[in-house]
Amino acid sequence: MSTNTQQDTSSAAVVQEIMSRFHQPEVKTIDPAAEGVIILPEGLKATALKSIMEPYRQKPERRTGTAAFTDLDSFVAHTVRFASPSSVVFADSNPEAPGLLAVLDYHEAGEDERVGTHNCTHRGNYKFPLDKAWKAWAKVDGELMSQGDFAAFIEDRIGDVLMPPASAADEPDAKLHELLRLLGGTIAGPSRLLDLSRGLKVNEDTKVATAVNLSTGEGQIQFEASHKDEAGAPLRVPNIFLLGVPVFEGGPCYRLPVRLRYRVSQGTVRWIVQRYRPELTSTDAFTEACQVVRDKTGLPVLLGTPEC
Repeated sequence: MSTNTQQDTSSAAVVQEIMSRFHQPEVKTIDPAAEGVIILPEGLKATALKSIMEPYRQKPERRTGTAAFTDLDSFVAHTVRFASPSSVVFADSNPEAPGLLAVLDYHEAGEDERVGTHNCTHRGNYKFPLDKAWKAWAKVDGELMSQGDFAAFIEDRIGDVLMPPASAADEPDAKLHELLRLLGGTIAGPSRLLDLSRGLKVNEDTKVATAVNLSTGEGQIQFEASHKDEAGAPLRVPNIFLLGVPVFEGGPCYRLPVRLRYRVSQGTVRWIVQRYRPELTSTDAFTEACQVVRDKTGLPVLLGTPEC
């Protein structure tokens, strides 16, 4: 009995030795770009070392995450701090929500795809906030306002109204004078605009003229209406004024012509203010902001979105 037990113990030891010799996990590198893996016996699964070691990592493997900024200077400072030769800034020119996205670990330039990290996981994001003054004028653009609403709005925003340019001495003023000439009419300064907002007495004189063709019996009726001031003289109301407002918060001011119109119905005056092609001004502001980023970061600024 004791002999059999000794043989069984000896056999178990041999099996244990064989199992430990041929079934030890082994670390091998399969590809230079890959991390090590554990080669386990048949019937067991291969497990990446990264998943095992990740809980014990004492520092991040690489920079990740997207920082969001509320002003352009902070976006530029962050981009400069973490920029590398492969960093790229992408510009979204959507007029409803323009923005900038810095991909700090973007793809390396060149044909060799194995060069660089290509992670695209470390980013900075800036959404251009529209200036309060710009939004205020956009809100009333083309709206028909009563005398009271017009007066309240103009008194609240009179600081945005500029004096007409005195001369066309420099190129911007020359272009503005030419635009005002093409639009026609007269331009109002802040004081004149305030006077109009505080009340305008309009006398409407309507004449009816009738013409009849005796040979055919056809008739024509023409209505001719003229507006006169309190003294009975022809009414002359400026039809343009100038704004000086930023497009984006913290950005430079831009001069923007605004058309001024009025409508008379049963002795009641209503006003309409309409900005002249504001999309051109917002495009200029966005283009200039992108150029600021190019100059201060030294990075390419591309219109579009990254593929990663």
